[in-house]
Amino acid sequence: MTATDSPNRNLVFVTVDSLRADHCGFVNPDSDLTPAIDSLASDGLSFTQAVSAGPRTPSSVPVMFTGEFMADDQSWSMADWRGRQQRIGRHMARFRHLSERLQQEGYETAAFTANPWTTRESNFHTGFDEFVEISADSDDIDSSKLSDSTLFKLADTGFEAMPVDPFDWSGKKEWFSQWTGYFESITDQLSELSEPFFLWVFILDTHQPYITPRRFREEASAWQMYYSILRYWRGEIADEEIPDHAREMTAKAYRDAVRSVDAFVDALHENVAPYDPVTVFCSDHGEAIGEHGNFGHPQALYDENLRVPTFVHNADSTGEITDQFSLRSMPDLLVDLAEPSTFDPQSHTQPFAVSKIENNRKLAVRTREWKLISDGETKRLYDLRNDPEESTDVSRDHRQVTEALSEVLTRHEQTQAEKEAIGTATAAVVSEESTV
Repeated sequence: MTATDSPNRNLVFVTVDSLRADHCGFVNPDSDLTPAIDSLASDGLSFTQAVSAGPRTPSSVPVMFTGEFMADDQSWSMADWRGRQQRIGRHMARFRHLSERLQQEGYETAAFTANPWTTRESNFHTGFDEFVEISADSDDIDSSKLSDSTLFKLADTGFEAMPVDPFDWSGKKEWFSQWTGYFESITDQLSELSEPFFLWVFILDTHQPYITPRRFREEASAWQMYYSILRYWRGEIADEEIPDHAREMTAKAYRDAVRSVDAFVDALHENVAPYDPVTVFCSDHGEAIGEHGNFGHPQALYDENLRVPTFVHNADSTGEITDQFSLRSMPDLLVDLAEPSTFDPQSHTQPFAVSKIENNRKLAVRTREWKLISDGETKRLYDLRNDPEESTDVSRDHRQVTEALSEVLTRHEQTQAEKEAIGTATAAVVSEESTV
């Protein structure tokens, strides 16, 4: 660790895939799954009405890093993994990243990401001095460090030795990564960073299929946990096809995965504490466990997929922010935290939070009291105060609210169209000049 004379604080940004807000005690006091997370949140500044820009990583994290929604284009489809990855890459190439902004502020920047959507192929490495992809085919880390589970290693060795690829294991095994397998790599890198540093860590442990080390499991037995693997390989299926006992097994496996995430936060906090960083914590989106007939994170805009736990620790600010905070504002928030003495958390809140699915065909605008979901043809309004489960469309009963929120979405779309037109025109001018 090399110190500098910079007045900027070290920054640690922790992102957890698929962690529901209501499974964290600082958001929902009825939950006891996250004592370490709750302790840091209560000792810092918690955002209890934080909202993701989308219900899945491709619709959320690119926005969280650039502050801009992705433009629609016709060169990809939802069934085309590579096309979706390239679309993210075009977005990340078009806008300045959070990491680039901090790098320009004099930060040494490092990233550890276990999510396959946030890779070099999708241009997430831009702005990072050190970038580590934790994946099955990464040159950055040995695939044996995806997990420290003996069963995982035995399965990996056995499947890799077969002449065929059963269950598409090579394409799926990176989703089984556990933080315990690569944690030492993070701490080793930490000791090499010069101050001020920005460290981003993106872990997958609460993503399907909820595989959790034995020492963190309190509810799900081994066979119940592995049952979730079979559900994962089968894909998302309708709620009515899932019997009650199966739904409860899945919920138990997920809660144990949340416990594992809490242990990660505790371990990371202990290791970064000597460097006195400001720590920002959030999930990229939530997770459905049977609500609205969904499991996982489908292309749906309900709160179980959009509300996310978010807190800031050690920024000389404490308390609870109950106004809405959109993860779209995360780049500005982190840059402001470089010098926390001027940090104003309320300046990053907003009365309206817009979220979209990946192909932009469905949009939602949320306030603390209302949510409007639109697919361009139909509109559904939910009263979040009296119907937090979003079970009843009240658009006909509250036409003025529906019209007002519809206008917010219309203005948002107009602004996005203007940005796209400006971007296209600018690209054309630059291309023409380069050929002269």
